[in-house]
Amino acid sequence: MKKFLILTLAFVFSCGVPRIVILEDSLSAQEHLNLGYIYEKKGDLKLAKEEYKKAIQKDKGMWEAYFNLGNVYAKEGNYKKAEEEYRKALRLKPQEPDILNNLAWVLFKQGRKEEALSIINQAISIRDKQEYRETLKEIEGH
Repeated sequence: MKKFLILTLAFVFSCGVPRIVILEDSLSAQEHLNLGYIYEKKGDLKLAKEEYKKAIQKDKGMWEAYFNLGNVYAKEGNYKKAEEEYRKALRLKPQEPDILNNLAWVLFKQGRKEEALSIINQAISIRDKQEYRETLKEIEGH
């Protein structure tokens, strides 16, 4: 009887205690990337960074997540961190001119004009785009 009472009390108390349920992150790397992009466009850079980092955790080969994370750091004026992320993206996609363009810009913002010129010219040699020409003009003008 004593054992039954203890088991009954244990059952009753366990039913009334709230439980915390931890769910596994079910979003894919691409979904985190998309969320990051949405947050970035809305101006919520903190949440954008979090989502891009989650995308990277899920897929370390997703160059776009490193690139977008670099863009957020650049928007915040953290050019050193932006450079780090752009270089990670370049290791995954070495001939991507958008990465080269943005890397050139953050190098220029850090006072590394010659290196920036070399990289922006590399971007232009891959794809001659007006946006890259504007970056080149800005770098040459200073």
